[in-house]
Amino acid sequence: MPHPPHNPDLHHQLREQIFMLSPYAFELLAGDLLPYVGLQRVTVTRQRGDGGIDAEGDLITPSGLVHVRTGVQVKRHRNNIGRPDIDRFIGALGGRFRHGIFITTSNYAPQALQKAKESPLIGVDTINGDQLIALMQQYHLGVQVNAEIPHVDADFFLQFEAQARLSATHLKDSPEDYTVSHEAVVVPPQDDLISMRTLGFELRVDPYTVQDWVRSGRLTPDSAPLVGKHERYFFRRDRINTIRHELGLDALPTSGAEWRQAFLSFARTRQLTRSYKPVFLLVLLRLVDRCGEAHIDAIARDFRAFYQEQLRAGVQIETEGLLHNPDQADLAAVRRLIIKHPLDRFILQHFLEYDATTGMVRFTPQLWQELRAYELRDLHASAEAQLRDYRQRTKPG
Repeated sequence: MPHPPHNPDLHHQLREQIFMLSPYAFELLAGDLLPYVGLQRVTVTRQRGDGGIDAEGDLITPSGLVHVRTGVQVKRHRNNIGRPDIDRFIGALGGRFRHGIFITTSNYAPQALQKAKESPLIGVDTINGDQLIALMQQYHLGVQVNAEIPHVDADFFLQFEAQARLSATHLKDSPEDYTVSHEAVVVPPQDDLISMRTLGFELRVDPYTVQDWVRSGRLTPDSAPLVGKHERYFFRRDRINTIRHELGLDALPTSGAEWRQAFLSFARTRQLTRSYKPVFLLVLLRLVDRCGEAHIDAIARDFRAFYQEQLRAGVQIETEGLLHNPDQADLAAVRRLIIKHPLDRFILQHFLEYDATTGMVRFTPQLWQELRAYELRDLHASAEAQLRDYRQRTKPG
């Protein structure tokens, strides 16, 4: 059975943080979230009268053969979206897009959902406030997960306010209904900024790596507003591919075969600072079902049990930290460790997904449908070899 939320109020607190943002800070946040929705090659646009299309990007199929240019509208409302809103959105999409995504912090009236579902010429997907908050929790956006009980990371939201104050462009957040217009204005590149964490997501590295690149001089941010005494780094969205090339990073896979090869290469690497990744792989491969899913509680239980069994056999894998003495490790602490360390790395690489609401860990669909049974067996053997190498390398004396 899925474990209950650690903090029942977290959902409400995140939603209220969104409503507390100034109009321009909210626009920065909304643009920052689009890659997590699944959009690539995003361009933020502005429509006169706050109408029409807020952004556009490509939805790319796992094969990489089909690119669907998609228009996006984001509405920060407390009241439900009605059918007229969807009608006008479809009108704004017409002539330029065959697909649209409507995102709201509230919900949709039944007639609005019916219209979106039954639109004959233009496909419309809807994302409501609950789904938006779940997405943020899935990727730890605005959520501090280090504590025993996850809570709101206020600095995450303050960084957008700090950047908004630095910007010379102030946008209107009109409560009026938008009008259909084709006079879309592309946001200047210097204003279309993404946060350090989102740049890391696009580059498939953790945000601390991006932070190290900045501090070592390998990477220069386009803006560095202060939040308290600490700088927060923002980067122009149009620099993503340039940064990837300059740092010698691989581009995102575009086909199922490329996703499979990228995952196998990542899973087999022996560059370990801890033993967590190969142990996580061993446990995940044993527990995953035919749909490529396993529950985080079962993973945490077997993860801790692995270290306990090794210790009883006279093998001390970790010489310090939580798993140095696994018999004393609290299961909730083990779960937090897994989420923050091995699991987060796989999520950043777009290989795994984690639904914090249900507790389910799953392979991404484009990867799971490509993996073969013999490859999973080979990964099991590779993980065991990684552990042997790790024990040899960290053996005292």
